[in-house]
Amino acid sequence: MFTRSIMLGEYINQLDKLPQKTLANYAEIDPAKPLIGIVCAQNELTASQSGLDVICSRVRDGIIASNATAKICYVPSSDSTAMHGTAAAKYDLPSRDLTANAVELLCSGEMFDGLVFVASETNTVCGMLLGAIRMNLPCAFVCQGTMEAIFDGKTEHGFVYVYEQIARIKTGRSSYEEIERMEKNLPLCFGTDCERYGANSFNCLLEATGLAVRDNGTAPAGSAARKRIAFETGKLAVKLASIKWTPRRALNQTSMSNLVTLDLACGGSSTTMLNLIAVARELGVRNVNFKTIGDAAKSTPLLLCSADSQKCIMQQFYGAGGVYAMLKQLLDAELINGNAAIFDDATLRDMIADVTVADPNVIRSAENKVAASSNLRTIYGNVAEGGAFVHCAGKTSFTGSARVYQNEEMAVDALLHREIKAGDVVVIQGEGPKSGPGMREIFASLALLKGYGLGEKVAVITDGRIADFYNGIVIGHVTPETGEQNLFSVLQDGDEIEINLTKGKVSLDIKAKELTMRYRQHENSVGNYGNFYLKNWAKNCGTAVEGCVYKPQK
Repeated sequence: MFTRSIMLGEYINQLDKLPQKTLANYAEIDPAKPLIGIVCAQNELTASQSGLDVICSRVRDGIIASNATAKICYVPSSDSTAMHGTAAAKYDLPSRDLTANAVELLCSGEMFDGLVFVASETNTVCGMLLGAIRMNLPCAFVCQGTMEAIFDGKTEHGFVYVYEQIARIKTGRSSYEEIERMEKNLPLCFGTDCERYGANSFNCLLEATGLAVRDNGTAPAGSAARKRIAFETGKLAVKLASIKWTPRRALNQTSMSNLVTLDLACGGSSTTMLNLIAVARELGVRNVNFKTIGDAAKSTPLLLCSADSQKCIMQQFYGAGGVYAMLKQLLDAELINGNAAIFDDATLRDMIADVTVADPNVIRSAENKVAASSNLRTIYGNVAEGGAFVHCAGKTSFTGSARVYQNEEMAVDALLHREIKAGDVVVIQGEGPKSGPGMREIFASLALLKGYGLGEKVAVITDGRIADFYNGIVIGHVTPETGEQNLFSVLQDGDEIEINLTKGKVSLDIKAKELTMRYRQHENSVGNYGNFYLKNWAKNCGTAVEGCVYKPQK
């Protein structure tokens, strides 16, 4: 039973709103029923956002089954997977704010009682959440799911594998005939990368808030489970609208802190942390920032493990019980707060009370942890005075000679020409939110390094975002970034850089006189690619450690 007065009915039954009542009748909207908007990021150009019409259809069925009215509207979206290594990837993070603005624009002119957001890309989903927080409308989320794996013999791979194979072909370790075989093995199914938790992290985290149904972040695209999830999401949206359960009620200091811990236990995604900081700032929540994330990373064990090397991690995560099972392990270890409210009458502890872990070798207990701390940590030092995120799956220290490149394309070119050797520290400048502009995810160069077999032999430092599949040390989100007067901007080939994760420092031993001379000789202007939207976004966005929050000038 819908317990609240319905917004549209209240509005159009006023005498002076007769024109709006006429338009509502034209759109076949019943003012006696709750109106749920389905906000979709559907387009026919991307792997993760194509085919969402099937999801929307099942969401609509769930809404109608709950005696409510459903109407679909659309917002623009981008595809970070297809854009990796291209200039278009600069739009990936800025698209988050465009999506938030689009949601605000759409919803401010309609009388929705609740919303369902249908999207898969992390920055698009986060943008939708930011828009929903502004409007403070009850909302639920559902995504496409993970794509089909790429098969090579008996082993399954995600999209990173394509880049790794390119490296093998370029170095002569594989023949050019492999290209044709690779193309035949590329996944034909829509969805997000099945090999990377980071590509699915935000959709996973939403399950822990009650704003997405169980398995939303892990179930495969095109599966029967995915259709059920979409249907249940439609029903969930009507329920949330009926109790006025808005994002500002669902997301508070307790629940946001839980999300940070959950992400770290799964390995940690720097892009997700960037977005969580942005969400916290939109909410006015103070306990989610660069410092608190760094503190949590030290004490949060890594619990997600690839127990079968022949299968992709998301398949194993889903089969082991998914996000709910991970929450169960974290709650049992008292690493998260089970009293976080999911609905008016339910807590996180209630939500996962009957959950069991199907495979404790994949979703580990705290006693059987993969590692004592997450793969994602924070780091400081004179190379990153304001801080940076570091992703490390192996070594905790590295000292090497800098190889400096002004953007990722130059680093990729150097790799293909075999200029980068074991023991180097690859420095990729000009990829920060302002210097990029746009803050691309450094993806192609990391995949090539891994394909060359240099993953554990080379460290990477950048002011761009970092992918989570690299098996060596990679430092990203360096603040202050390129273009400002700081040591990172004036690093030179041959500089001996020391990285020590135990101490949380990345540093260069340089004399003050030498640094002053470099500052005088350095050209601070940044001449990278950027059209109107990118330049405007870069002018007004905050730093990486501030979540790159867009701050319109007063």
